[in-house]
Amino acid sequence: MPHNWESCYLLHSRSFGDTSIIAEMFTKSSGKISVIAKGAKNPKSKFFGYLLPFSALKIILSGKSEMKTLTQIDSNFLSQSNKGPHDLYTYLYVNELMIRLLPKGLPNLELFDLYENFVSIARSGSISEIALRVFEFDLLETLGYGINFDTDVSGNLSFKDSVIYSFIPEKGFEPSSNSEGFSADEIKAIKNRKLEGIDRSKLKILSQAAINTCLDGRELSSREIFKKVKV
Repeated sequence: MPHNWESCYLLHSRSFGDTSIIAEMFTKSSGKISVIAKGAKNPKSKFFGYLLPFSALKIILSGKSEMKTLTQIDSNFLSQSNKGPHDLYTYLYVNELMIRLLPKGLPNLELFDLYENFVSIARSGSISEIALRVFEFDLLETLGYGINFDTDVSGNLSFKDSVIYSFIPEKGFEPSSNSEGFSADEIKAIKNRKLEGIDRSKLKILSQAAINTCLDGRELSSREIFKKVKV
């Protein structure tokens, strides 16, 4: 790997031995990678205090194996300590999604820009439900798991104004008698990420149904945290 500064975000870290840290990084040029920071827990280490969740970093790595070694770090980190619990748990949720859904070692500049923009929004204030839903829909689409907002399950190229549609995971929208479904205008609005006028509980159910399909039945620990703290 070239010894160039690499822009990245820290998604997750864990202790390794008595003094080291293994981190999951989302990098601009290499995608999601695992990195070992030797001695990073030592207060005298040049890495000490930088490898915190949600950090924006510039790093230099070495090594030819899948597990890279952190050799240099230049932090552009902006502390999230002044954020409320809602923001913290939302960050945990988003980062867990990134870890679970991203393949290792595949760069994705569109996704990097998407994540960077989400972090920027989060740092400018509280993360709204709308911003989170937009990120979820964009994340799925960028990874190739996007919801089909163009045709219904029968392949019809337009949604009828007089019909309510329910979302069926892995299939799409189908006509339904369920009053909690989506109108043609709502489906179009979601496609265009114009979510403000749509019931938030319906949007959450829709995004979680699509995400759950990608997770293959695996639970997200961050969702359990949400439930416990009643955010």
